[in-house]
Amino acid sequence: MKSPLRYQATQFDCGPTTITNAIMYLFEREEIPPDLVRHIGQCTLDSYDREGYCGKYGTSGAAIRYFGSWLNELRYAGLLPIRSSYLEQEEVFFGPGSELSQALRDGAAIVLHVFCEGGHYILVTGERKEGILAFDPYYRKDEVSREGVIRVNDQPFSHNRIIPGTVLNDAGREYYSMGESVTREALVIKRDNTDEMYVI
Repeated sequence: MKSPLRYQATQFDCGPTTITNAIMYLFEREEIPPDLVRHIGQCTLDSYDREGYCGKYGTSGAAIRYFGSWLNELRYAGLLPIRSSYLEQEEVFFGPGSELSQALRDGAAIVLHVFCEGGHYILVTGERKEGILAFDPYYRKDEVSREGVIRVNDQPFSHNRIIPGTVLNDAGREYYSMGESVTREALVIKRDNTDEMYVI
């Protein structure tokens, strides 16, 4: 059985919440090791604010990259059939020739950095003619004012937004834009076949 995707508990935990949501999207609840959930929180809420408080500046790209590598170690150890890859800069876009679009066709979940009044992480789970299926973990009572973005309330296991690819690919810093090339990053997470797991 799968669980509905989660909303973040604070202003700062979009990173760990979105990684947790990626795991919940790909795996049944009974398959997820509790140590994995513990490790997500410990390793990804790592940035310090100007007053020196850990976690109050969210999750760094370095933590996202590290965590993707750690997920691959789970596969190597034979603990979970999972595979991840970290993409950045010019590699991060949707459309023809996109590794992200191909990953979605292959059933992957993508932890994607976008802008929403600052840096923010959302989960991407699919691509359709009408747009990209995404789960924004920041709960809002009011709708985001961005043309073409559709709020979805009846798909708690996969998405709560449909976002046009043109919005995500935008080089600005409006809601749900990925911004200029230097700010772009994505962690692609896939479920692997169990026969590809091995122990090192």
